[in-house]
Amino acid sequence: MPEIPAKKTFDPSGSIEFEFTDVATARQQADQPPVLSALEQLLPGNWEKQRRAASPTDRALTGKAIDWLLSLPAAVRPKALGEQYPRIANHLAEHWHDLGGTQFSLMRLLADERGGRRGFSLQIEQEIGRLAAHVQSLLDEMPTEPAAL
Repeated sequence: MPEIPAKKTFDPSGSIEFEFTDVATARQQADQPPVLSALEQLLPGNWEKQRRAASPTDRALTGKAIDWLLSLPAAVRPKALGEQYPRIANHLAEHWHDLGGTQFSLMRLLADERGGRRGFSLQIEQEIGRLAAHVQSLLDEMPTEPAAL
């Protein structure tokens, strides 16, 4: 006769994250249409809600990012960015094939739209600027196709 597997018991993880609020605020949020809540999250100042969920690769450079860094000319290689912000370096390496999108990402990093944030150090800003100039030079070298009539 086959054995019946034992019931799994609940194993608490240890902590539950929650947000402190009062009844009036909770009621106001519950009464808002979902569209309004979604629009408020897109406003400047709500950058935490726009950021994607953290992943294990955010804390260290991926193999692809290391290869990407080594492929760059030494003068534009963002060493401090890779050390201090591996999440950003991993993202740039992953999307490097799309130079237009990469250029847009670099410009967004240089233009603080989050409000009330401290921003990058001067060294990191300079590295991002050199990388953006390198991407622009690569884009300038690309042949352009004539527009279809």
